[in-house]
This record gives sequence, structure tokens and C-alpha cells, in this order.
Amino acid sequence: MKHTGRTFSSLVTSPVCLGLLAAVCTSCLTSTPALAQGTAVPPPKEQPKSSVASGRANFIVTGLDTLSGSAEDIYTLALAGKMDRVGKKLEVLKKNAAAFDFIQDETNRILLPRLGRTVSDLEIAIATHNRLDTMRYSNRITLIAATVAIPFKPSLPTEVSLLDYNGRELEIWSEMKKADKLSSIVIRMHLAWQTLMPKLIEQNGIKELRRFSDLMGHLEQARAPEEYSRLSKLVLVETDAMRSIFVRPVR
Repeated sequence: MKHTGRTFSSLVTSPVCLGLLAAVCTSCLTSTPALAQGTAVPPPKEQPKSSVASGRANFIVTGLDTLSGSAEDIYTLALAGKMDRVGKKLEVLKKNAAAFDFIQDETNRILLPRLGRTVSDLEIAIATHNRLDTMRYSNRITLIAATVAIPFKPSLPTEVSLLDYNGRELEIWSEMKKADKLSSIVIRMHLAWQTLMPKLIEQNGIKELRRFSDLMGHLEQARAPEEYSRLSKLVLVETDAMRSIFVRPVR
């Protein structure tokens, strides 16, 4: 598939960028998450171990999706300027975040404390009615949740979550008119998009693939914050469309 912009194509095919991307994925996928002792009722002896592991993974992924959804709710309210309504959503988010203290593995010993700090930062932003910080920290929680979920092999590809996260980042930084930040976000999106394309093809998501490829071409050519802002709305629409492809029931 043809892509516009030599800068981006040369970047994503460089050994350095591909190596870094592979290292991040490998470090997440090679860890073996385990529950802390005493946090779950032991399964019956006759229950297959693979079934137990699958059940735990599904439980954790579902919980992380709920956490991410709570963060998105706060983000949406803050985006709309409805800061007076985020307090109740924050309490829900804090309960959802606290549920993951039992995940014990090398990767999440780094990520989960970061989640706790980000929730604290979000709480301060909400208390001080700092709308943009509320958007930033709530969106960051969606990224942490997606990263924690990687070893549990969620049905929704992590790349979709990353594109969704970066779509909201475009909204935030276009409002702040940070052109250099915006171009960096598009580079990150391009890396995620490159690895998502074959997965869309496997799911017969050809229409979605074509639409998002065109959208990426427009993002590569964007210069003004107003352009990025307009395109960010389309990114979020298209990631929702791609999400439906991967979470729909198997026929």
C-alpha cells in the first residue's frame, strides 16, 4: 500500500524504530503475570489449567476495559467543559484502578505504581478545576490500561487502543497549539497503524483500512493546529469503527 510522506515511511522502516517497537512488545509479552496469593479462590482440581488462565485473563482484560472506559468518561466531560460532573466519575475510576493491585509481575511493578500516581495527578487536576490536565491525565490512564492488558492478549488489538489514545492526544495538543508535539503524535500513530493493517486485512476490514490510510495521509500533511483538531475527530470515529470489527461476535 502506498503511503504519502517520505519522512514517515523511512522512519517506520528504520532498524532503530522497528527494534525499539519489538523490544517494547517483547518485554510485555514475555512476562508471565500472576495473581498475588490469597486474591482468588483456587479452582477445582479437575478444571484444566489453560481454562483457569484464560478465565483470569478475561477477568483482568474486562476490568482494564472498565477502567479505561471510566477514564474516557472523565476525558469526554472535561473536553465538553463539564468539570462539575467529573467528581462522581472519579470515584468510580478510583475503585476500578484499586482492583489491579493484585497483579504481580515484573512489568506491572512499574506500570501499576505509575497508574496510582496518574490517578493522584488526575484527582488534583479535578480538584483545582484544571480542565486540560484533567484531559491529559485521564487519557494517560487509558494508555496505561492498554499497556497492562498486553500480556493477557485482549481480543482488541493494542494498536486500536493506541490510535484511540493518540486521537485524544491530538485533541489536547491542538487546543494547546503545540505544532511540534502534534507532529510527534502522528509519527507514533504511524507506527501503530503499520502493525494494525495486516490484522484488519485478516478481519476483512478493507473499508476501514482504506479510510484510515487516507486519514493518515491527511495527518501527515497537516500543519496548523486547527487541521489536527478537525482530523482528531475523524480519528476517534474511525477507531470506534475498527473496534467494532474486532469485538463483534464470531459467526
